[in-house]
Amino acid sequence: MQFFIGIEARPLLSELPDFERFLQSASPPFLVHENIYIYNDQQLADAASGLLSEADLHEETHQLIKTEGTKGENFYDYGFHAGIDTYLYANELSAFRFTGGSKIQTEMALLQLEEHLVFTTREGIYFTIKHYNDLVLGIVKAYQVKVEFLDLDK
Repeated sequence: MQFFIGIEARPLLSELPDFERFLQSASPPFLVHENIYIYNDQQLADAASGLLSEADLHEETHQLIKTEGTKGENFYDYGFHAGIDTYLYANELSAFRFTGGSKIQTEMALLQLEEHLVFTTREGIYFTIKHYNDLVLGIVKAYQVKVEFLDLDK
């Protein structure tokens, strides 16, 4: 998993090609996906956010996680594909991994959790919507397995 900053511009930016070119030259993004400018450098992200704010074109700032794995039922509300890469909106998600319990009990817990998962990484990290944390804890307790929630803040 890699962490990135997504600076989302208002859709109006697409109607201002000169300003869009200026933004990309003054603060070159790692990647642009639709109206989200993706940065791997905080200073560049802050500069882009400042320029967009001055022009009243800043929509939102996202903490993004670039990862690989399998999308869940709620993926498109909390993530997106940009080319071959997958990004998740970390601000709205929590992540956990299983740390104890039998294989069968873990599989049973995962069956119960499946509809609440946004994404599962190849490394066995599960992403869910933050407000499902208590639900996750209840399910894993019922199946007598343990999970550890991960800190998604950089």
